[in-house]
Amino acid sequence: MSNIDSELTLLRQKIEMLEKQKKAEDEMKAAKEANPLATLGQIIEAKKKQIDNNWNRKNHNDQLKYYNDIEKVAMMEPIFNMLKDIQQRLTVLEQGRS
Repeated sequence: MSNIDSELTLLRQKIEMLEKQKKAEDEMKAAKEANPLATLGQIIEAKKKQIDNNWNRKNHNDQLKYYNDIEKVAMMEPIFNMLKDIQQRLTVLEQGRS
């Protein structure tokens, strides 16, 4: 019985851990849906950090990733800035109506 009890305890702990993980994932998903602009900003910042970390790589594949990341940031950043500007304008308009 002791072996079965210990296995049950382990399974309960695993279930509890998985439930916490699921809850954290759900909260992160809800935050992303609530503020997609912030999520896009976080993606851009992560890519910038990745670029800073990979700027001096000798491997050919790493160099390709480096230049691809630069191109991605160069395309995403103006879009992000434009969306942020539109969001600010909408906020001002909504406040003006109130």
